[in-house]
Amino acid sequence: MRAHPSPWLTALVVGAASLATARSALGEEVEPVPRWRSGDPIPSLAKAYQGQLLIGAAVTHEMVLRSDTRRFLEHQFDVIVAENEMKPSALSRGEGRYDFAAADALVDWANRNGIKVRGHCLVWHREVPAWMFASDGKPLSRDVLVRRMRGYIHDVVSHFRGRVWAWDVVNEAFVVSEPGVQSENGWRRSTWYEVIGPSYVALAFQFAHEADPEAFLFYNDYETQDPAKRSLILELVRSLKESGVAIGGIGHQSHYTLDHPAVGSLEASIQEIARLGVMNHITEMDISLRERWNAPVPPLTDELRAAQARRWAEFFRMFRRNADKIGAVLTWGVNGESSWLRPPDEPLLFSAFRPTRAFWAVLDEATGTSE
Repeated sequence: MRAHPSPWLTALVVGAASLATARSALGEEVEPVPRWRSGDPIPSLAKAYQGQLLIGAAVTHEMVLRSDTRRFLEHQFDVIVAENEMKPSALSRGEGRYDFAAADALVDWANRNGIKVRGHCLVWHREVPAWMFASDGKPLSRDVLVRRMRGYIHDVVSHFRGRVWAWDVVNEAFVVSEPGVQSENGWRRSTWYEVIGPSYVALAFQFAHEADPEAFLFYNDYETQDPAKRSLILELVRSLKESGVAIGGIGHQSHYTLDHPAVGSLEASIQEIARLGVMNHITEMDISLRERWNAPVPPLTDELRAAQARRWAEFFRMFRRNADKIGAVLTWGVNGESSWLRPPDEPLLFSAFRPTRAFWAVLDEATGTSE
């Protein structure tokens, strides 16, 4: 059962949000921080979006070892993904050998509390255990790599069968105009691609479905709003479905900035993907305070945080109007200070388990009351 708000929430939150209206140096009015009295429990995003979207985050097993942070997660989210503990390099200790302790701690806790689990990820060009591509000085053969991939996917997915709701089966197979990254006809020239060919994706989905026919299977990637990458993803979905390969959805990583991308471009991808009969998940969302990725984080001001909050609200407004096509929205991490983007950036909805300005914008958007 999900925990109800209780005094521990108060202990995680210090001080009240400002009730004053901030003004910029130019005298322009900035949105006030939403009213919230010190001592009140933090509202639950999962509860606010109940019946609309599953709300979640990437978490660590250390979070579930502490009672205060564990209860915070139980209150805020109804779906989680392991930030690192379920990647191949974290699980594998050699061919056919595994350490599931940290991942099991996360999954078992989530199952006990009715929280769904997304498994991330089975096949990626990064975080690959050394034995997978080992060749003893000889060219790595296709048959050997297919056998190793099948063994790994069967072992891992079977271990979590019935406990993990959805899997990112393949991560980041496509590349579109990225300097320094080798590609061929849009395919990333990873070892998977070079040895097996593009069929490695279909094989991975086939093996995952064999191991757990009930699991929801996803292809996951970034910049999914880009028209060229969108076309590659749509063709992948079509080809898998035409071949009878089980694919349940597309994961949109959604690492964004204040200016990139346009909300409408992501919405176009979501709608086109849905027309092919598969679901969309927002899998790794954060919004950097940068205007664009090659720019530094600007000095932090109320105006900047207000702009970021409006950006979060715009995306969630779009998610709500496409809720029949989007099953879940997860952020990549919980607290901004431990985000992969690192301080002084503040890309997430919490800081030290306290709500940020963006949190309130997302909460208000659940009922359409954001400004």
